[in-house]
Amino acid sequence: MRLQLLLTTSFLLSATGLIAEEKPKPTTLTFYVGGVECPSCVYSVNYSISQLKSVSDVTAGQFIENYANVTFDPKVVSIHQIAQAVTDAAPLHGVPYQATMKLFIRDYAKEQNSRKVDALFAQWKSLVEVETVDRAAGEFLIHFQPLKMDAKKPGPQGLTLDELTAALSEPTPKGLGLKFRLAKEDDPM
Repeated sequence: MRLQLLLTTSFLLSATGLIAEEKPKPTTLTFYVGGVECPSCVYSVNYSISQLKSVSDVTAGQFIENYANVTFDPKVVSIHQIAQAVTDAAPLHGVPYQATMKLFIRDYAKEQNSRKVDALFAQWKSLVEVETVDRAAGEFLIHFQPLKMDAKKPGPQGLTLDELTAALSEPTPKGLGLKFRLAKEDDPM
């Protein structure tokens, strides 16, 4: 009787909205896309990304900088999976498209920070190749390695936004305790 009452109360509270259910928190990130030459390329990349689970919006542009702003739930799909969707898009000019992300790490240039960040990037070498653009400014490009999906594993695969955020910004000993940001479309490549 007590279990039935508890289940009935839980159901009623859930049905009336008094129990807060965790709703997806969509995030929008900018991926820079290499190999885009025409509007059909933009469509191909846009379509490939939009087929991923939890992607709710893709705005791809072909200007001086080719980019895709992707709105997605990082608990469902990883930044690595989005980058792989770019690579998997039908290459209309014979060369696969490549996605990169631009990363800025404040205080990277301090020697103790640069050693720690470089060691972190070295741990991820099977997932990403990180190119230093401006060491003094802490500016990097993240190039994604091909992703081998595990059909048996649910959820995000490869490098995730949560993993990147935790490793860089959480206080030690969990993370490096550094401030960082990922570039937006208006940050020049």
